[in-house]
Amino acid sequence: MFTRLCPDLPLTYPGNPGMRFLLCLALFGFALTLPANAAAQDANSISITDRGTFIVFPDRISFNAQISAAAPITEVVLEYGVDKRTCGDMVARAFPTFRPASTTLDVNWTWEMNRTGSEPPGAVIWYRWRVTDANGTTNVSPEQRVTWLDNTYGWQQISRGDLTLHWYAGPPAFAEELLATTVFGVEQLAEFTGVRPQAPIDVYIYGASQEMRDAILYEPSWAGGVAYPANNITIIGISPEYIEWGKRTIVHELTHLIVGQMTFSCGRNVPTWLDEGIAVYAEGGLDPFADLRFRNAVAANELLSVRAISNGFSVHPDLADLAYSQSYSMVSFLIESGGTALLLQLFENLRAGMSVEAGIEQAYGYNLDEFERRWRAWLGVPPATAAAEQPTALPTPIPTFAPIAAAPTGPALVRATRDEPLNAAPIEPTATIVAAPAAPEAPAPTISAVPVAETAPTNDVRAGLRMFIFGLVLVIGVLFVLAAGLMVLGGRR
Repeated sequence: MFTRLCPDLPLTYPGNPGMRFLLCLALFGFALTLPANAAAQDANSISITDRGTFIVFPDRISFNAQISAAAPITEVVLEYGVDKRTCGDMVARAFPTFRPASTTLDVNWTWEMNRTGSEPPGAVIWYRWRVTDANGTTNVSPEQRVTWLDNTYGWQQISRGDLTLHWYAGPPAFAEELLATTVFGVEQLAEFTGVRPQAPIDVYIYGASQEMRDAILYEPSWAGGVAYPANNITIIGISPEYIEWGKRTIVHELTHLIVGQMTFSCGRNVPTWLDEGIAVYAEGGLDPFADLRFRNAVAANELLSVRAISNGFSVHPDLADLAYSQSYSMVSFLIESGGTALLLQLFENLRAGMSVEAGIEQAYGYNLDEFERRWRAWLGVPPATAAAEQPTALPTPIPTFAPIAAAPTGPALVRATRDEPLNAAPIEPTATIVAAPAAPEAPAPTISAVPVAETAPTNDVRAGLRMFIFGLVLVIGVLFVLAAGLMVLGGRR
């Protein structure tokens, strides 16, 4: 064997008869490394220099690189994505245009978020370049990461455990108070329901609701906060004068994030009443006004069907408000009657992909209809009639927020889903949106203020009607005086 491999080597060397064997073995090992060394040399023949990103927040982000190769470049691909929970490995691919047959290139590609919907502030975007030349050699650049955030603000942050709060407006005491409330709310949620965070959470506090809305695209104009469960991020506009509203809102939104962590699956099977009900439960329950309206609905036996509020809330404000209160009551019944263990089992069933019908039956031993019957009996309400089983108004995938008819009463939420980026697998999850606080007895806000109170539109209409009537009476009076004067002049003539 070694004679065939090393025919020109003498059989022995003076003083060392085994030298031929060792030399041949060394030559054989060197030959085995040649293909690997050649492959590495081929990959190194393509040089990729990342030139970073350029962000125009919140509209677009541009990726830039400089490339050189020994042979003409035939393909340049930008692979990118967002760090978030998904149902699989989601890799988006973009194909920048470049001059054919070039060996040196400056390439760039822009993700136009004003066409696809923006990522949440604080999201981490990763990317890498993949380049192939005419010889079939491919090189891939190291993965880079960039935080999608408007850096015109002087962001600061404080953390406690897995909770990190980012803010830029207000003194440190303002942020510390919000964080303390957040930590306490999460601890209370865990104590009373067993629901606990499964991953680190980031909360971004904008100095005003309008500034928060300027940071996102295609959300309702009344939005005061948005939660992104797949990203473990929530953003809220809170100015110091609305800190009490902000405390409730943070706890509410964090509950959505935590429930999203616990129930994440490829199917969106968490019913609206469960998601919203436990969030209202976490923030401390109903405010007095909502509680009074719910009690009136119970007394009049005007409760909504459980199935009617499983896939969104009504577009009618009164029914939407009742749906939030009723959802809180239904979750309270589940916790009181079955304890936290069964509630956690329900979440686990939903995470496993079960429908809410199957999940409740497996955890509690009865189906959704029996759940509604028992809940109504718990309230002292007769079983629902056949007519009550039907939705009283058509549901919508983007339900209206719970109306605020008095002073600010806490958060209210809707759902919204964005489209996916071009040339990409879906990488944007469902978001939860919370209404901004109403300004008590405040005029129309400036760009840095919170929205007008919910009663303001009604007051504006009434004021307009009063002005119109006053003007009309004034005009009639003037015309009357003129007519009287003309009559007097005519009489004199």
